[in-house]
Amino acid sequence: MTEARARRRQECAATLAALSELGRLRERPVIDAGNTRLISLRGPGGRRKLVNWASNDYLALVPRLTMRNAAIRALRRFGTGSGAARLLSGGLACHARLEQRLAAWFGHEAALLTTTGYQVNLAVLTSLAEQRGDVIILDRLSHASSYDGARLAEGRIRRFAHNDVNDLVVQLRASSDARRRIVCIESVYSMDGDEAPLVEIAAACAEHDAWLLVDEAHGIGPFGPSGRGRCAELGVMPDLLIGTCSKTMAAQGGFVCGDREVIECIVNRGRSFIFSTAASPAASGAAVRALDHLRDEPDLGATLCARSVDLRARLRAQGWDVPAGRSPIIPILIGSEHDTLALATRLREAGHYAPAIRPPTVPEGQCRLRLTLTLAHKEVDVRRLLAAMGSV
Repeated sequence: MTEARARRRQECAATLAALSELGRLRERPVIDAGNTRLISLRGPGGRRKLVNWASNDYLALVPRLTMRNAAIRALRRFGTGSGAARLLSGGLACHARLEQRLAAWFGHEAALLTTTGYQVNLAVLTSLAEQRGDVIILDRLSHASSYDGARLAEGRIRRFAHNDVNDLVVQLRASSDARRRIVCIESVYSMDGDEAPLVEIAAACAEHDAWLLVDEAHGIGPFGPSGRGRCAELGVMPDLLIGTCSKTMAAQGGFVCGDREVIECIVNRGRSFIFSTAASPAASGAAVRALDHLRDEPDLGATLCARSVDLRARLRAQGWDVPAGRSPIIPILIGSEHDTLALATRLREAGHYAPAIRPPTVPEGQCRLRLTLTLAHKEVDVRRLLAAMGSV
């Protein structure tokens, strides 16, 4: 090993040691088998079967045989991978079919499918905020992919206080000279599970002639008629609706829905779309089948939200700091990194997998467990979780 390489290795080791001291060192879990409800986790003590409280498969579609069969049919027709980017030979019929279904499902003219949800936010923001006179206005708790897309775009970045419509209006007025203003929010925030005031934000954007981008990644499935999300629930039609196939739809890929001309601009200008290999055929085939389930079983989301309200109340009754709400994302606010890690370890020892959420995912001092309730969880799982939480 050369002296330079040894020095670089030592620098990285020092970084890891500092993260460990802060309680922020991360490791990659290895799951040998399992599904939405139960997983087999490989660790130093061997394999353990745990109740999974970290899946975003809210409606428990991943284990369904119908989903697997849809993926197999696409795999048999197109093979294991798309083989190229969408603008080359990777644009398959299964991708086009999914885009057509997504556009119709969410009431927009057109849709664009990307390989990941992270990728779609990069493509959208770099395509639309393409001049220095443009402004991107982000909720302070917007997803990392929105912030990264904004940083890569040519436009300037402004932030407004989380879910604070008055502060949003301040930022809109302060950027009145911009060529184009783009407001980016989430319908349901991924680490807090709280809901954006969509009606009020849409009204503010309309008054100030600003684009509204709503990321429904965690809204699709639990909310709205037949799981169409909170925009559909409230009658809000954003300029662009962003979503993912990797959560409720139990597959893989990101997507954006909007006016045809806008979508075509993203197709032609979105570098993260243009230069990425297309999603696997099996994933797109499964996502189409997921839309069928949402259509045919319209009450799944309401059932899940009702269960979430109940679990939140039972946790609060034990004295845990759990905000009110109906989202299946249930944060248990702890505070410090080390206390949160200790609680996650105790729960794992009791048979529950609920990873500690720490900076930079959440702000310093706001570490938490993030429980995600799904329709796969049974009442016995909830009772055992509450018993484990009550014993701490």
